[in-house]
Amino acid sequence: MLGQYETRISKGNLSQILHRNMTPAEMIQFLEKGAVYRSFLDVLRAVYPQSDLADRLLAGLMDIAGDCEKKEADALRKNVSNWLKGNSMPQNREQLFKICFALGLSEAAANKVLSSAAETGIHYRNPRELVYAFALRTGMTYQAAAALDRELSAVYGPAVEQAEARRAEQWKGKQSRAGQESGAGETGDEEPHFFTQQVLRRFETVTTAEELRLFFAEHSADLGTIHESAYEKFRKLLSVLQEPEDMVLSQSGGGESYSLDRIAEEYFRMNVPQGRATKQYGYLQKTMKKNWPGATELNKMKNRKIDVSRKALLLLFLITEDFLFSEDLQYSDKDSEDAAWYIPEEDESPRDRLEVVLSKINLFLEIYGMNQLDPGNPFDCLFLYALAAAYDDAFLSDAFSAALKALFPTGEEASAD
Repeated sequence: MLGQYETRISKGNLSQILHRNMTPAEMIQFLEKGAVYRSFLDVLRAVYPQSDLADRLLAGLMDIAGDCEKKEADALRKNVSNWLKGNSMPQNREQLFKICFALGLSEAAANKVLSSAAETGIHYRNPRELVYAFALRTGMTYQAAAALDRELSAVYGPAVEQAEARRAEQWKGKQSRAGQESGAGETGDEEPHFFTQQVLRRFETVTTAEELRLFFAEHSADLGTIHESAYEKFRKLLSVLQEPEDMVLSQSGGGESYSLDRIAEEYFRMNVPQGRATKQYGYLQKTMKKNWPGATELNKMKNRKIDVSRKALLLLFLITEDFLFSEDLQYSDKDSEDAAWYIPEEDESPRDRLEVVLSKINLFLEIYGMNQLDPGNPFDCLFLYALAAAYDDAFLSDAFSAALKALFPTGEEASAD
């Protein structure tokens, strides 16, 4: 399993994390001074190895921008310069797609670019991103792709909107019914629905604009901006925290249902300061704090106002340790020989057990349409540290939280900003 991490950056960071048995403070020191992170420039150079990267990127983006004013052109030049120097990152997925079109990348290469700067690669249930993926696959320009999306939105738009409204009502009804049943929560043993995988397999056969139109006519009701499998898992794990009498992690032993405010503070906070001000923080602190899920974000995710974030889902994995015993992977379409978690317990060494855990989590992330764990990413490095840290009878989240406390030693005071 660990063989998948073969780049210089991944191998170096992973080796240090897995073999040094560091204390939380030592781990933070390593992340701040010893670890090497994969920059946006590293990724761009990997997918576009030619020497004219900067010129090609700027020229392509200028072409996409069209007849823009001098102020806009200067801002674009500054953005490109900052991206390539590592001073900033593209701000949204539309900008990332424009970069991919500007460089003339393939669909696969574009997937890597999006994965490096966002929590997911191409979202193969998002109709707009499907159009862009098709356009990259067939060598279209950004302008042609945008025009095609405007045309096809009349096909997929109403169906997607109706389907999303129906799914939201179904989840609302499920939550209401669960609340009426002896406080059992939403932990039913329902088979996961891996919509993104199913849609992707069908979309892979699309090679013409007419086939894309027929694809939308047939599958629009299955599309949307929410990662359905991730949402299903998120709701299930969140319900476990909201009914603490049913979980081994209960901190109070009480029988009351936890509010999202209480869950956010007692489980998700982990010493990370609240508030939006970040000027006083260094790179590692800003990276960890970015998009950290609080009560507001958790509530929006639960009510389908925003998509489930990868960071929130990984934190739920740590807090509940669900991946250690979940049977969800039995529904995966992976061949048995790829199921690395099937190692007989009597043959397991600590190294084997860690590889099993990594295999499970990465397959979960793949199923949910999210990036696998990346040792070139600071947050993922800390997550890997929590998996590997050897603390007797301690929860995995304890090592993670202790490291964050070392990173934010004045977290409580800073929360007032």
